[in-house]
Amino acid sequence: MEKLSDAEMYTWDFLEENRSKVQRSSITQIAELGHVSTATIVRTLKKRGFEGFSDYKNLLKRHHQTDQQEIKGLSKEANAFIYKNLDEVVRTINLLDGQELSHILEALTTSQTIMIIARGPSTGVADDLTHRLQSLGKNAVSRYFDSMMDYADKLTADDMVIALSSSGTTPRILAAVKKSKRQGAKVLAITCNYQSELAQLSDFVLLAYKSKLEKSALLGDAASRMTLELICRILLDLYAIYQEKGSIMN
Repeated sequence: MEKLSDAEMYTWDFLEENRSKVQRSSITQIAELGHVSTATIVRTLKKRGFEGFSDYKNLLKRHHQTDQQEIKGLSKEANAFIYKNLDEVVRTINLLDGQELSHILEALTTSQTIMIIARGPSTGVADDLTHRLQSLGKNAVSRYFDSMMDYADKLTADDMVIALSSSGTTPRILAAVKKSKRQGAKVLAITCNYQSELAQLSDFVLLAYKSKLEKSALLGDAASRMTLELICRILLDLYAIYQEKGSIMN
Protein backbone atom coordinates (compact mmCIF):
# COMPACT_ATOMS: atom_id res chain seq x y z
CA MET A 1 0.00 0.00 0.00
CA GLU A 2 1.09 3.56 -0.62
CA LYS A 3 2.39 5.61 2.28
CA LEU A 4 -0.09 8.10 3.74
CA SER A 5 0.64 11.80 3.95
CA ASP A 6 0.04 13.60 7.26
CA ALA A 7 -3.40 14.76 6.06
CA GLU A 8 -4.29 11.25 4.93
CA MET A 9 -2.99 9.78 8.19
CA TYR A 10 -5.26 12.17 10.10
CA THR A 11 -8.17 11.15 7.86
CA TRP A 12 -7.54 7.43 8.33
CA ASP A 13 -7.26 7.89 12.09
CA PHE A 14 -10.54 9.85 12.12
CA LEU A 15 -12.36 7.19 10.09
CA GLU A 16 -11.11 4.38 12.31
CA GLU A 17 -11.96 6.26 15.51
CA ASN A 18 -15.49 6.98 14.28
CA ARG A 19 -16.50 3.67 12.74
CA SER A 20 -20.05 3.75 14.10
CA LYS A 21 -20.65 7.22 12.62
CA VAL A 22 -19.13 6.17 9.29
CA GLN A 23 -21.60 3.27 9.04
CA ARG A 24 -24.63 5.55 9.30
CA SER A 25 -23.34 8.66 7.48
CA SER A 26 -22.63 9.79 3.94
CA ILE A 27 -19.14 10.68 2.80
CA THR A 28 -20.15 14.36 2.76
CA GLN A 29 -21.29 14.20 6.39
CA ILE A 30 -18.08 12.46 7.45
CA ALA A 31 -16.00 15.03 5.57
CA GLU A 32 -17.74 17.81 7.47
CA LEU A 33 -17.29 16.07 10.81
CA GLY A 34 -13.60 15.46 10.17
CA HIS A 35 -12.97 18.87 8.54
CA VAL A 36 -11.47 17.21 5.46
CA SER A 37 -12.51 17.04 1.83
CA THR A 38 -14.35 14.11 0.29
CA ALA A 39 -11.45 13.79 -2.16
CA THR A 40 -9.03 13.31 0.75
CA ILE A 41 -11.26 10.58 2.18
CA VAL A 42 -11.41 8.73 -1.14
CA ARG A 43 -7.66 9.10 -1.73
CA THR A 44 -6.90 7.85 1.78
CA LEU A 45 -9.15 4.82 1.44
CA LYS A 46 -7.72 3.90 -1.95
CA LYS A 47 -4.23 4.00 -0.48
CA ARG A 48 -5.43 1.62 2.23
CA GLY A 49 -6.68 -0.83 -0.42
CA PHE A 50 -10.38 0.07 -0.64
CA GLU A 51 -12.25 0.89 -3.84
CA GLY A 52 -13.88 3.87 -2.16
CA PHE A 53 -16.07 5.01 0.73
CA SER A 54 -18.86 2.48 0.08
CA ASP A 55 -16.35 -0.38 0.04
CA TYR A 56 -14.99 0.77 3.41
CA LYS A 57 -18.50 1.10 4.90
CA ASN A 58 -19.40 -2.40 3.72
CA LEU A 59 -16.32 -3.81 5.41
CA LEU A 60 -17.23 -2.08 8.67
CA LYS A 61 -20.75 -3.55 8.49
CA ARG A 62 -19.38 -7.05 7.95
CA HIS A 63 -17.00 -6.62 10.89
CA HIS A 64 -19.82 -5.34 13.06
CA GLN A 65 -21.89 -8.43 12.28
CA THR A 66 -19.08 -10.89 13.04
CA ASP A 67 -17.21 -8.97 15.71
CA GLN A 68 -19.70 -9.28 18.54
CA GLN A 69 -17.27 -11.33 20.63
CA GLU A 70 -17.46 -11.46 24.38
CA ILE A 71 -16.47 -13.59 27.31
CA LYS A 72 -19.70 -14.75 28.87
CA GLY A 73 -20.34 -13.66 32.41
CA LEU A 74 -18.17 -10.53 32.19
CA SER A 75 -19.52 -6.98 32.16
CA LYS A 76 -19.57 -4.88 29.00
CA GLU A 77 -16.75 -2.74 30.41
CA ALA A 78 -14.59 -5.79 31.15
CA ASN A 79 -15.16 -7.18 27.65
CA ALA A 80 -14.38 -3.82 26.08
CA PHE A 81 -11.01 -3.69 27.83
CA ILE A 82 -10.21 -7.28 26.87
CA TYR A 83 -11.06 -6.88 23.18
CA LYS A 84 -9.35 -3.51 22.83
CA ASN A 85 -6.15 -5.58 22.64
CA LEU A 86 -7.38 -7.29 19.48
CA ASP A 87 -8.32 -3.90 18.05
CA GLU A 88 -4.84 -2.53 18.76
CA VAL A 89 -3.15 -5.48 17.05
CA VAL A 90 -5.35 -5.39 13.94
CA ARG A 91 -5.14 -1.63 13.52
CA THR A 92 -1.37 -1.62 14.03
CA ILE A 93 -0.96 -4.22 11.28
CA ASN A 94 -3.28 -2.22 9.02
CA LEU A 95 -0.92 0.77 9.33
CA LEU A 96 2.04 -1.12 7.83
CA ASP A 97 3.31 -0.12 4.39
CA GLY A 98 5.23 -2.62 2.26
CA GLN A 99 7.52 -0.15 0.52
CA GLU A 100 8.39 1.61 3.76
CA LEU A 101 9.19 -1.73 5.40
CA SER A 102 11.40 -2.70 2.48
CA HIS A 103 13.37 0.56 2.73
CA ILE A 104 13.76 0.09 6.49
CA LEU A 105 15.09 -3.44 6.08
CA GLU A 106 17.58 -2.27 3.46
CA ALA A 107 18.81 0.41 5.87
CA LEU A 108 19.06 -2.11 8.72
CA THR A 109 21.05 -4.48 6.51
CA THR A 110 23.58 -1.88 5.39
CA SER A 111 24.01 -0.16 8.78
CA GLN A 112 27.28 -0.88 10.57
CA THR A 113 25.95 -0.05 14.05
CA ILE A 114 22.38 0.22 15.30
CA MET A 115 21.72 2.23 18.46
CA ILE A 116 18.32 1.54 20.03
CA ILE A 117 17.06 4.20 22.41
CA ALA A 118 14.09 4.24 24.78
CA ARG A 119 12.93 5.50 28.15
CA GLY A 120 10.68 4.18 30.90
CA PRO A 121 8.80 0.92 30.27
CA SER A 122 9.78 0.94 26.59
CA THR A 123 13.32 -0.01 27.62
CA GLY A 124 12.20 -3.62 28.06
CA VAL A 125 10.97 -3.70 24.46
CA ALA A 126 14.22 -2.07 23.32
CA ASP A 127 16.32 -4.62 25.20
CA ASP A 128 14.55 -7.51 23.52
CA LEU A 129 14.95 -5.90 20.07
CA THR A 130 18.66 -5.31 20.73
CA HIS A 131 19.35 -8.89 21.80
CA ARG A 132 17.45 -10.37 18.86
CA LEU A 133 19.22 -8.15 16.33
CA GLN A 134 22.51 -9.25 17.88
CA SER A 135 21.45 -12.88 17.45
CA LEU A 136 20.87 -12.11 13.76
CA GLY A 137 24.44 -10.85 13.43
CA LYS A 138 23.95 -7.10 13.77
CA ASN A 139 26.11 -4.80 15.88
CA ALA A 140 23.24 -3.47 18.00
CA VAL A 141 23.47 -1.56 21.29
CA SER A 142 20.79 -0.14 23.58
CA ARG A 143 21.08 3.18 25.42
CA TYR A 144 18.56 4.66 27.86
CA PHE A 145 20.06 7.54 29.85
CA ASP A 146 22.80 10.14 29.31
CA SER A 147 24.83 7.48 27.52
CA MET A 148 22.54 7.76 24.49
CA MET A 149 23.82 11.31 23.95
CA ASP A 150 27.45 10.22 24.35
CA TYR A 151 27.01 7.30 21.98
CA ALA A 152 25.30 9.52 19.38
CA ASP A 153 28.58 11.44 19.07
CA LYS A 154 30.23 8.27 17.77
CA LEU A 155 27.69 7.57 15.03
CA THR A 156 28.34 8.12 11.33
CA ALA A 157 26.38 8.03 8.07
CA ASP A 158 26.94 4.25 8.07
CA ASP A 159 24.91 3.84 11.27
CA MET A 160 21.26 3.83 12.30
CA VAL A 161 19.16 4.77 15.33
CA ILE A 162 15.90 3.06 16.30
CA ALA A 163 13.92 5.31 18.66
CA LEU A 164 11.13 3.66 20.66
CA SER A 165 8.66 6.16 22.11
CA SER A 166 4.93 5.71 22.48
CA SER A 167 4.30 9.48 22.70
CA GLY A 168 7.13 10.60 20.43
CA THR A 169 7.71 13.57 22.72
CA THR A 170 10.33 12.36 25.24
CA PRO A 171 12.90 15.21 25.43
CA ARG A 172 15.99 13.02 25.92
CA ILE A 173 15.08 10.81 22.97
CA LEU A 174 14.43 13.84 20.76
CA ALA A 175 17.80 15.33 21.74
CA ALA A 176 19.62 12.06 20.95
CA VAL A 177 17.84 11.77 17.61
CA LYS A 178 18.80 15.32 16.64
CA LYS A 179 22.44 14.69 17.55
CA SER A 180 22.45 11.40 15.63
CA LYS A 181 21.07 13.06 12.52
CA ARG A 182 23.75 15.76 12.73
CA GLN A 183 26.24 12.88 12.63
CA GLY A 184 24.55 11.61 9.45
CA ALA A 185 22.90 8.52 10.95
CA LYS A 186 19.50 7.36 9.70
CA VAL A 187 16.64 7.26 12.22
CA LEU A 188 13.70 4.87 12.49
CA ALA A 189 10.93 5.96 14.85
CA ILE A 190 8.59 3.37 16.32
CA THR A 191 5.81 5.42 17.89
CA CYS A 192 2.06 5.69 18.43
CA ASN A 193 2.00 9.39 17.53
CA TYR A 194 2.33 10.20 13.81
CA GLN A 195 2.07 13.94 14.58
CA SER A 196 4.94 13.93 17.08
CA GLU A 197 8.25 15.72 16.67
CA LEU A 198 9.97 12.34 16.69
CA ALA A 199 7.97 11.18 13.67
CA GLN A 200 8.73 14.41 11.82
CA LEU A 201 12.47 14.18 12.55
CA SER A 202 12.89 10.56 11.49
CA ASP A 203 13.84 9.12 8.11
CA PHE A 204 11.48 6.17 8.63
CA VAL A 205 8.39 5.74 10.81
CA LEU A 206 6.55 2.62 11.91
CA LEU A 207 3.28 3.52 13.59
CA ALA A 208 1.77 1.46 16.39
CA TYR A 209 -1.90 2.00 17.23
CA LYS A 210 -2.72 2.78 20.84
CA SER A 211 -6.32 2.54 21.99
CA LYS A 212 -7.83 5.58 23.66
CA LEU A 213 -9.64 3.17 25.98
CA GLU A 214 -7.41 3.23 29.06
CA LYS A 215 -7.99 3.03 32.79
CA SER A 216 -6.77 6.20 34.50
CA ALA A 217 -4.76 4.17 37.02
CA LEU A 218 -2.71 2.69 34.15
CA LEU A 219 -1.84 5.87 32.30
CA GLY A 220 1.74 7.10 31.87
CA ASP A 221 4.51 4.69 32.73
CA ALA A 222 2.07 1.87 33.51
CA ALA A 223 0.39 2.01 30.08
CA SER A 224 0.79 -0.94 27.72
CA ARG A 225 3.61 -1.03 25.15
CA MET A 226 2.10 -4.08 23.47
CA THR A 227 1.86 -2.59 19.99
CA LEU A 228 5.43 -1.25 20.15
CA GLU A 229 6.50 -4.81 20.95
CA LEU A 230 4.34 -6.11 18.09
CA ILE A 231 6.06 -3.77 15.61
CA CYS A 232 9.48 -4.91 16.84
CA ARG A 233 8.52 -8.57 16.46
CA ILE A 234 7.22 -7.98 12.93
CA LEU A 235 10.39 -6.07 12.07
CA LEU A 236 12.58 -8.93 13.32
CA ASP A 237 10.63 -11.58 11.41
CA LEU A 238 10.78 -9.54 8.21
CA TYR A 239 14.50 -8.88 8.71
CA ALA A 240 15.11 -12.65 8.90
CA ILE A 241 13.15 -13.11 5.65
CA TYR A 242 15.07 -10.25 4.02
CA GLN A 243 18.40 -11.80 5.04
CA GLU A 244 17.36 -15.15 3.60
CA LYS A 245 15.57 -14.02 0.43
CA GLY A 246 17.04 -10.57 -0.24
CA SER A 247 13.56 -9.05 -0.40
CA ILE A 248 10.14 -9.10 1.26
CA MET A 249 8.32 -7.88 -1.87
CA ASN A 250 6.62 -9.90 -4.62
